[in-house]
Order: sequence, then C-alpha cells, then structure tokens
Amino acid sequence: MREYKYLLYQLIWITLLGCASYEPKYKEPFEASAITSTKPIEKTFYLIGDAGYAKPEKSTPALLALEKYLAHNKQQGNYAIFLGDNIYPDGMPEKGASDRQIAEHRLNVQIESVQNFNGKIYFIPGNHDWYNEGLVGLKREEDYFEERLKDNNIFKPKTGCAFESIAVTDNIQLMLLDSQWYLEDWDKHPTINENCNKDIKTREDLLLTIEKEFIKHQHKTTVFVLHHPLYTNGVHGGKFAISKHLYPSQKKIPLPGLASLAQLIRTSGGVSSQDNMNKQYKKLVSNLTTLARAPSAGPIVFASGHEHSLQYIIHKGVKQIVSGAGAKNSYAALRNDGRFAYGGQGFARLDIYKDGSSQVAFYGAKNGSPELLFVTEVFPEKEKVMLDSLPAISSSYKETSIYNQDQQTVTEFHRDMWGESYRSLYNTKIKAEVANLDTLFGGLRAIQKESDLQTKVLYLEDESNKGYYFKALNKKGTLLHPSSLLTEKYRSPSYRLLVSDKVVNGYSSSSHPYAFLAIPKLAEKLEILQPDLQLYYVPKQKQLKQYNSDFGDELYLVEHRLSNEDIDDGAWGRPYEILNTSAMYNQLRSDKKYSLDKSAYVKARLFDMLIGDWNRNTRNWNWAAYTKKDGAHVFRPIPLNRDQAFSNYDGAFFGSLRGLVGAAKQFQLYEDEIKDIKWLNIAALQLDRTLLHNTSQDIWVKQAGTIKEQLSDEIIEKAFEQLPKEVQVNATTKLMDHLKARRDNIVEIAKQYYSFAAKLGIITGTDHKDYIEVERKIDGSTRVAIYTVIDGKKADLIKEETYHNNDTKELWIYGLDDQDIFRIYGEAKKTIRVRVIGGKENDSYVVENGTKTTIYDYKTKPNRIIEKGSAKLKFTDDYHINVFDRDQRIFKSNRYLPHFGYNPDDGFKFGLTGTFTNYGFYRNPFTKRHQFSAMYNSATTGFNLGYQGEFAGLLGTYNVQIFGSYTNPEFTENFFGFGNETVNDQDRLGFDYNRVKISRIATSLGVVKRGRFGSYFNYKLMVEGVEVDLTNGRFLEESGIFGEQDRLFDRQWFTGVEATYGYESYDNKQNPSRGMRFNLTSGAKTNTNDIERSFGYIKPYLGFYNSITRNRKLVLRTAVDAHILVGRAYEFYQSAQLGGDNLLRGYRNQRFSGQTALAGSADLRYSFSTINTRFLPIQMGVFAGADSGRVWLKGAADANTWHSDYGGGFWVNSSDALQATFNLFSGKEDLRFSFSLLFKI
Repeated sequence: MREYKYLLYQLIWITLLGCASYEPKYKEPFEASAITSTKPIEKTFYLIGDAGYAKPEKSTPALLALEKYLAHNKQQGNYAIFLGDNIYPDGMPEKGASDRQIAEHRLNVQIESVQNFNGKIYFIPGNHDWYNEGLVGLKREEDYFEERLKDNNIFKPKTGCAFESIAVTDNIQLMLLDSQWYLEDWDKHPTINENCNKDIKTREDLLLTIEKEFIKHQHKTTVFVLHHPLYTNGVHGGKFAISKHLYPSQKKIPLPGLASLAQLIRTSGGVSSQDNMNKQYKKLVSNLTTLARAPSAGPIVFASGHEHSLQYIIHKGVKQIVSGAGAKNSYAALRNDGRFAYGGQGFARLDIYKDGSSQVAFYGAKNGSPELLFVTEVFPEKEKVMLDSLPAISSSYKETSIYNQDQQTVTEFHRDMWGESYRSLYNTKIKAEVANLDTLFGGLRAIQKESDLQTKVLYLEDESNKGYYFKALNKKGTLLHPSSLLTEKYRSPSYRLLVSDKVVNGYSSSSHPYAFLAIPKLAEKLEILQPDLQLYYVPKQKQLKQYNSDFGDELYLVEHRLSNEDIDDGAWGRPYEILNTSAMYNQLRSDKKYSLDKSAYVKARLFDMLIGDWNRNTRNWNWAAYTKKDGAHVFRPIPLNRDQAFSNYDGAFFGSLRGLVGAAKQFQLYEDEIKDIKWLNIAALQLDRTLLHNTSQDIWVKQAGTIKEQLSDEIIEKAFEQLPKEVQVNATTKLMDHLKARRDNIVEIAKQYYSFAAKLGIITGTDHKDYIEVERKIDGSTRVAIYTVIDGKKADLIKEETYHNNDTKELWIYGLDDQDIFRIYGEAKKTIRVRVIGGKENDSYVVENGTKTTIYDYKTKPNRIIEKGSAKLKFTDDYHINVFDRDQRIFKSNRYLPHFGYNPDDGFKFGLTGTFTNYGFYRNPFTKRHQFSAMYNSATTGFNLGYQGEFAGLLGTYNVQIFGSYTNPEFTENFFGFGNETVNDQDRLGFDYNRVKISRIATSLGVVKRGRFGSYFNYKLMVEGVEVDLTNGRFLEESGIFGEQDRLFDRQWFTGVEATYGYESYDNKQNPSRGMRFNLTSGAKTNTNDIERSFGYIKPYLGFYNSITRNRKLVLRTAVDAHILVGRAYEFYQSAQLGGDNLLRGYRNQRFSGQTALAGSADLRYSFSTINTRFLPIQMGVFAGADSGRVWLKGAADANTWHSDYGGGFWVNSSDALQATFNLFSGKEDLRFSFSLLFKI
C-alpha cells in the first residue's frame, strides 16, 4: 500500500497549501506611520459588509469601530455602503416570527453605527439576505430600511432587480450589483426582474448594460460594489485554517482525513454557489473581469463582502477590496496576487482624490476601536498627456496603405489558409484626405473609446454635440476566435481573446476595406436612412489628447451619428428622436400608438442581403421616430456599422470550417448567389421575427422589386466611384459584377428568405391589459388579433395578423405584462401549432378549440382557465419559458468533427462525429440533439457506430435520451485470463494472441437531469447483444477456459438498468489548474438466455486538479477509479478491468480482469504560456505521472501485487478548437505510446 500512502501524503500536502490564519499579512513590509496624504479628497466611501450577526442587545466590534471613526471624521457628502449579508443566518423573517426580533436588532445596530453620518447610506443584498423566502424576504428587509431611515433609496438595487449606476460627481461613478441575483435559480422566483430596468431580462442583458456603463463612464473612477468578490484568498476562495483539516463542520467533532477530503472537495469542486470555484460564480467573475479589462473601460475598483475578513488583491490589473468583516472573523491567506489579508473584524475606507488618484485604508476593530492595519494606493494620479512634442499637420493629403510593411508580408501557407480575399487592396497605397480635428466638421473633440469586437473605435463630438465614430481600418490585436463567433450569444464580451496581428489581418482582409464608401449612395437611392461614411487619414494630434497612444497615424472610416436634425426624410419630414433598438422595442410594447414601418425595414434587410452584410444584430440599428398627423408614432430603421459589407471569406480555413460547422456558413463568399440564405441572416433573424410578425411575402417581393428597379448599373458604378481611384481595380470590378447579379436575383432572394423566416411566427402583446384572439380558420390559417381592454372587455384593435399553414408551421404568442385575456376559437382541425405564453400577472384563458395549442404560464400565479378545450396546459415557473427574450436565437445547427488517435492495441484510430442541434422553444440547454459517431481501428479493421439522441421538454426538467451502438465482427477487445497475475507473452506470441473479436449491438432508453453547477443524474434501461468469435490459435481457444460449445459463442442478449450521478467543475476545462470530477455508476444486468445469470456493478471515480505554485502553472492531478461486481454470473468482457485507457497507462487495454478493480493515478503537469501563432493561439504543457492498480477475483490465490507504471508526455490545446495529448508510459511489460487528437469547435 506504499503507493496509496504516498498519494495520501500528497493530498494532505495540497490541502495544507490552502491553509490560512487570522493575523494581518502583507506582501511587502508596511508601516502605518509612513502613510500621509494632504491631497484634497473628492469623495470617501466607507465599506463594511456581513455585519448582520450581532448578539442580542449588543453591537459588533467592527460596527462600534466604524461608529467611533465616523464620530471623529465628520466630513459631509460621503458614502457609507454595507456590502450585503445584513441579516444572519436567513434574511428578514415575517412579522411575528420567532426570529424577527433578533433580525431587527441586527439591522438596527448597523443603522445606529451610521446614525450620525452626514452622507449617503446604501445597503446592498448578500446571499444570506435571499435565504428567507427569496424576493419576499428581500422586500421585507427593504421595507424595514425605508421605514427606519425614511429613505426610499437606501436599499440598492431594488428587490428583484440586478443593477444600478449612480453619478456621484463628474469624476466618480458608483455601480451597485446584486450578485446573488446572478447566482440564483430564477425558476424559484417568479417575480424576479419585475418593475426593474426593462433592458435587463437576462444575465446577458446585464452584461451588455454594464459594458455600456463602463464605456459611458470611462473617464471617471468607478466604484463597483457587489457582495461576492471577484477574487478572494479567504474560505470562499479555498483558503482554510489548519483546524478545518480536523474539524470539517461547526460541530467540534474531530474527523481527520475525512475533514481534509471535505475541504479538498470544497476547494476543488465548487459544489457551493457561494464559492468562487462554482460554475455560475466563475461565469460572473469571468464576464466582469473581461469587461473591466477592456480598452474602453476606465479605472474600476471592485468592493465586496462575503468573506469575513479584510483583503486587498490586484489580479491581472483588476483591483479588489474585500471588506466583509462587520460581524465575524474568518480565515484569510496571502496568495493569488494578494497584497494584504486580515482575518479579524474591521472596515475599509476608500478615498478618491481630486487629481484622479485613489487610496484604500483598512481598519481593524481592536476592542471596538479603529486600528489602522494597511493603506495602499489604488489608482495613481491621472497621467498628464504630453502633446507639445506632436508635429504640426502640414499637408492636406497623405499617401498611405492600410497595412504597414511588416503586415504586407505573409507566407504562402498563410495565403492558402486565410485566402487572398481583398488583401491586395489593404496593401495598396491610396491618396487620402488628412483630418485636422481642429477644423474638421467645425472642430472635433475626442470623447471616449468605444467597444467593438475587432475594430479600434474612437467617438468624437463637434461643438453642437453631434457625434462621429472614427473606426481604424487596420484591425489589430483583438479578434473573436471563430469558435466564439458561433456561440449562441456571440456578442458576449467574455469570448474575446488576443491573437497575433497576422491572424487578425487574415480574418479582416475578408472584408473590402473601402466598399463602405459606396453604401451611402446606394442607400440614398433606395431611401434607406444610412449614416454618411467617409474616409480620412488621421495623424496623431493634440485634439486626440490622451488617445494618441492608441489612435492616429492611420486610415479611418468616419461614420456620422445621425441626429434628428440631420434627417429630412422626404414626405416623413424630420424625426423627433433617434433611439437604439432596446428603447424602440420598449416603446413598441408599451402602447398601441407606436408601430414600425415594416416596408422600410424589409427594404433595409434586403439591402443587407444584397451587399452581403451578415452582422446585423440589434446593436447595429438605430431607429428614427416620427409623429403622424393622427398622433401615432412610427419608427423607421437606420442601419449602422457596415464593417462586414461585401465580405468574402475565402481560403482553406473558412472553407473547411463551413464544411464542418453549420454555423460557419454565415462567413460566406461574396458571389452572384447567396449560398445559404439562413446563415447569412442568422444574426438578424430573431429581430426580423420579433419586429415583422407576419409581414406577407407580397411586401418582401414588392420591396425587392423596388431595389431591382432603382439600382441600375449606372447607379452602382457611380456609387463605387466614391472609392479611392487606386483601388478601382479588378477586385472591385469583380465585386460590382457580383452586386449586379445579386440585384438581378433579389426577388428570388426575398422569396427564399421569407420562406425560411415565416416558418415560425412570433407575436407579442403590450405591457398593458390585452385581449388576444386566436381564430383557427377552416382553411387552416390562423388569425391573431390584439385589442385593448376596457372594463374587462375587448375594445380597440391594436394589430391583426393572419398566418397561413403553407408558410407558417408554428406560432408563439406572448401576452407580456399585465393581466391579459386569451380567447382561442374556430373550427379548423388541420392548422398551425400555437404556443401561448401568458407572461407576468394573472391571465385568463378561454379555449374553445385547443387543437395543436399549448398554453404556458406561471405555476405559482393564480391564472384563470375559464375553458380549457383540448389545449395542453404546461404551467411552470421556468423563467426562460415565461419571459420573452427578444434576443434569443432560434435556429438549427450541425457540425462534423474528426478525431484521431493511436494506441498499440487498436492501431491508428480515425473517427468522425456529426452533431445536429435544434434550439427551439423549450431548451435544456437545447431542444433536441442528434449525435452520430463512427470510429475505425486500423490494427484490427474493426469499427464502431454510435447514435445518441436527446430531447428536452418531454419529462419536465429531465431530458429523454436514446442510445444505440454497433461494432462489426472484426472489432476486438483483449483478454488475458482472470486474475491479478495473468501472463502477457506478446513478445513471443504477438498482439493478436490476446485479441478477441466481439460484435456488439446495444440500445438504451433513459433520462438525464443536469444541475446548474455541474452535476447530472442519468437513469436508463439497456438491451445489449454480444457475440464472441472463437478464433483459432488465440488465447481464448488455447486457454481452455471456455469450451467450443460454450454459450459464449452464440449471441448473448442482456437487459439491464443503470443509474449514474456525476459532478464536475473546473476553472478551465481545457487546462484545469483547479477542479474536481466525481462519478458514481451502479446497475444490474441479466442474461435473457439464462435469467439466473445476473449480476450488479458499482463504478466510482474521484479525481482532482490542484495548483501547487502561485502562478498556477504547476498542477497536481490525482484520481482514484474502481469497478466492483456484485455476483459472479458475468462474462469475461463484463469483468472489472484495468489497463490502457482504464488508468494503467503503461499496460495494454483490458490487461487485468477480475471481480473488483482499483487503481490510482497522479500526474504533475506544467503549462507553458500561450503562444500566438500565425494560425491560432496555442498552449502547450508537459506532464510526468504514475499509476498503480490491481484486480481481485473471489476464490483466487493471487499475490498482493500492485501493478505500477510511470511515464509522461505533453499536450497541446488551441482555445476551444483542438486538444491533443501524447503519452509514453512504462510498466513491467513494455513501453506504451498513445496519442489522441480531438477537434472541439
């Protein structure tokens, strides 16, 4: 057992690395007497959290210390912020509850600590504040604060809401996030997000809102307050006191060994949503840190509680204050870029100075009095911009190219991989007008950087506040990896990563660099509201101010931000307002007087298809609002951001990607015909369906005819004369030819897209009371009419649409907010499938004809079913079913991924997996998925085929799974006999000697339920047929274990049941530095030919990843695997086996067979830094490891031998696209080399 003692010592050592203590710790020596500052302070923020645990009739040392400190520091107009967990242990009980009095006391002592504070006071919620009936308890707490303090703005954000942003001064912004809102299971809180910011209905909405706020306030210092810290070296970050390895719980019962295992599971597994290793917590941290590090974000400091300690951490430029020591003591270490840590009670003071610098001080609470423990600078004084050295602008024109000399040189491989596209135009020098910002457009001033996926963008304004976006034509340094472009929420900022400029150039040269100059003339002819687009060379100059470091001395596209004064829209006149998509949509749903000019939008969308602009998501539109004579309001579209117009994705990379991954078909060649109308429009599809409802094919055809008629060859050629003369060459001429051909075919394009988009109709009511009629007509069509409601009866018609079953196959009808009435009637039987989603408030349903109709609404709200008819009722609190998400992408995708490998038993392995996924109405996380796989083994000519289908929505939160597999008669497994001491004489007898040909046919039916944090339950019924071939001259024949007439050599059929629980969590699944995987499978099988031959089995697995260096590059991976058979009526191929893929990497596959198997494994892994290659970012690593294991066989006299091996290898990852591992291990029998190469886009 020496091997296992060694592993146990390693586990203990790893867990002790996480130990922490209570005493103050400093990364560098600290002397309080050396800290002085006389600079004028603009604002001070007092930060204290987790203060809701005072003993009866007492306060806490930290609150007393804060009260005393404030009594001696009586500045006015500052901020005191309580960082959550205001009431322990379970939030605010209802009045009359036994624990209500102590809860009020715990709030009162916090209020009393700031009763003489002459400034703003805010309390934010923490996880414990949610623990008493969720939002109900939160509202009770909010009401109590407001009643005690006579202030309706004391509790931030408001109950059930996510985020607020408050202007403190012109130089300081305060942002407050309810981080538990992000972590909660929203299905348990039906009223979440009600009466909140209408732009935040999903977690993705929150991130986009925060991103906008960071951009808007990039010139300010932002104090970002949330309960859960992004970074921590306390218990929620996996740092524990040594005593926790003896006492795992609050009860002082010593459990050595088990206590250490419990701490290891907590630190590595992220099983609690309150620990930063948790899957959902990690998403929050990843997204916020990505946004905070963005070039368009300013100085941001995060302040949090949660940990009952004081900490200051700077991790990769992100500043984190932890001040959750208001009532408790806890453990804190000094790792992971920690600067300071203290495990006692106290509070923090953040000073922001008028020169833009800031400083944080931490105070302990010794005997209830403040004691300075640590002070450090957070941000330095704003850097003074030196502009005097910039040369004066002396010329009006500049000859230059987009790419510089270094960028122009690429290898032949690079050309083949990324294609030629428009590369020559990027290398061509043109004569461009020089932009002097002192005089351009009457003089411009730089305002702020903007966020963009791949383009550097600077926003400027003139003296009348008109806006201009300056977009660099040379796209450097930042790019969306292609795999992230294919994700459902590909706009999410968390997917950005840095790659080399040459890769960016290869990708970006797929877009014509100057074709945008032709678009305004084309759009003007079609009466599409298109911002003016111009080309300038912008030198570095004083007007760029601090942005000279990132902008200037290159070519820029200048896009005017249209204002209502800029537009004179013919008969429409001037709009009264320009809105973004979110604001426009909120007005559409707010009142019947708002509507969309559908014809104008259809024409704009057809123009997108004409010019091949696939990137038409909601951010790339503004809307001009007009008032009609009858008082109605109409919105007309303004398309923005034409970066992807005329894009031409040639080259082997995109060609291969389109063949393997269906979603990659949005990256198309710009040719006469559109190859895939669906994927070209996938980014805009949901917006089209949401806004257009049932716009008829006639409107699409009519607008297409207008485009075809008005865009003559002469108009197109004149439009392209706006391009620099130097690039009006073959590539541009060819582009014009394709444009003319698409124009000639635009009517057919319109019909194709209508046919695709119309298959699903989405119609929404308003946020007021609606009367919604659904009439099922005898001709199979469905009429949907929405009326206002007055005195409980239908009144004025808001809108009416008729859907025909030859065009539309499914309708989703959303009532949205307020109390709606639905009536579904008519005589039709063969008609469109209808899903009715009631939404918020209490709705009423009258269903006279429920054919192909399903009604969804909240289970916990008192909705009225006046008449049900034959409709299906699915009342559920599933948030994502009941709440309309206008940005949710509804689509089908497919991908084909090859995989390769090698091991001595199978030879070279060649495989292909095809996955077909449908994202429809009910998702968990998809609606349905079909996966087909095939693998061929060269050493045996064996192959296996597999199928796995999964379907959501059939059994509540469980998905139904169907499996099938087949191996041909040449497929082999190994058998060396039973027991732990079997012989492998492969040097004399060869590999074939122990190979057994086994043909399998198997199928199963089961269900699976996946948890939010990485767990899953799987239950299935199985049928399997196995036929073994008795090959002459091999071990199976010569050993005499089985006779020639043995039943084994006829196909044996087995039935069985199996249940699996699993859990996995990693900080980075591709290359974990911390993580855990646990799996427990149990089941039973019966031979249908002989039902007495039945047996059971249990298969546990437990594995960990733990970093053992501060830079997290050196990681220890440990794992234990077992297989236990209950009963002895099993066949040899069902025995407990070890070898090869089953943990003993230095031995052949299935090397040992018995009734019980146990093995352990440990690897020491080292990761090198990521390398940005000419193709994709690559990360490599090496590892060294060892395995040890054995089998047991009841009744056998095997020696107590543990089989061991050792070896190592290296691995290569490329983001989420590729993973390869190469292994070389040695046991007692031979060296064993193997590798695997998986594509994972």
